[in-house]
Amino acid sequence: MTEDDDIWDLNQKLYDEAHEHNERIKDSMMVATAYIAVGTKILRTVLDDTNYKKFMDHIAEEEPRPFKKPVLH
Repeated sequence: MTEDDDIWDLNQKLYDEAHEHNERIKDSMMVATAYIAVGTKILRTVLDDTNYKKFMDHIAEEEPRPFKKPVLH
């Protein structure tokens, strides 16, 4: 098994878990926000201050185009 396979498997497991949380909580925004918060906390513990700031600045500076029609489940 390659590292890419491991990443895909982990992503799938987390997605399935998030789906279960969403089915129970019925609030996609709350579930997504919780997963983002956990991921950010993990990154904060593994990146030095400079790289963490670069990572967060990159996210803040991105200007993604909005969905044509927002979808909330």
